[in-house]
Amino acid sequence: MPVSDSMPDDVRIMSEAIRLLGERREARIDLGNCGTAMRFLTAYCAQLDGKTVILEGVERMHHRPIGQLVDALREIGADIGYLGEDGFPPVRIKGSILDKHRIVTINNPQSTQFVSALLLIGANVHTDSTSPYIILTREMIKQWGDAAEYTSPLIGGVGGGLIEKDWSSAAFWYEYVALHGGEITLPGLFRSSIQGDKVVADIFANLGVKTNYTTDGIVISPSPLHPTPYTLHHDFVACPDLYPAVALTCERLGIELHATGVESLPLKESDRLRAVAEHRTDADHRMAMALLIAGYEVDDTACIRKSYPQFLEHYRQLKESN
Repeated sequence: MPVSDSMPDDVRIMSEAIRLLGERREARIDLGNCGTAMRFLTAYCAQLDGKTVILEGVERMHHRPIGQLVDALREIGADIGYLGEDGFPPVRIKGSILDKHRIVTINNPQSTQFVSALLLIGANVHTDSTSPYIILTREMIKQWGDAAEYTSPLIGGVGGGLIEKDWSSAAFWYEYVALHGGEITLPGLFRSSIQGDKVVADIFANLGVKTNYTTDGIVISPSPLHPTPYTLHHDFVACPDLYPAVALTCERLGIELHATGVESLPLKESDRLRAVAEHRTDADHRMAMALLIAGYEVDDTACIRKSYPQFLEHYRQLKESN
């Protein structure tokens, strides 16, 4: 996969790490604040027989738990050690041949990416989680071919199919319409999506935004808002990435939000419960985007490149067109 300036940092970091792993028997890789790369590469490197890899990141990364994934990988033969506090990065991985036929169980995962990481290397993992993220991983494996046939989670593989746009990034444009009005066309998003974050359309239907589905994507525009005082109730357990945009929209509109299923939010790139309450960016890409659109000052916009490098340009164009 070629690396370009338009590529999100998360994807670039994964791509560059996999390229490096293909060239060296030993490597020390700094993953910055990319939790996805830490989880997926921990599983991926564990199966690289004969290679020794250290995965590390920024200080925040070293406080984001990875113990459930490491324990599951150890059950099938992985040689993984902690270089700091047990249960957290950085980790040293000595690649080995894993027993992927042995069943491993991760119930109530702290991150559904623990399960996805195991699925992507072809492990036989069971879980009690019904998260849309896990369903999406299983469906992508079916669509693109058996995970065991992949040369890597990102490069190569067999099969093919449509890769749709990201519903979680659309949340910030829903926030924009709710707070500032206007009509926005978002191509590549579909009603039939299995992404859990497509629920953003239903949430914002209660916050004054209607969604029209077309053959190419969606068009979002203002709709009548509930008279205030109004309370929005939502369980974010299956869509935690939507919380910053939803919470700040409710705050600005004077709508009370009763949010449940938020236990994972303190473990994200920032403690998002605290960051939303205190209007802090804390080097968190989703916080930066949500705060900008809500009209708050943001001291760090560079972090937005983590998931949406074009956001600031799109935001500027949108404001100029209104």
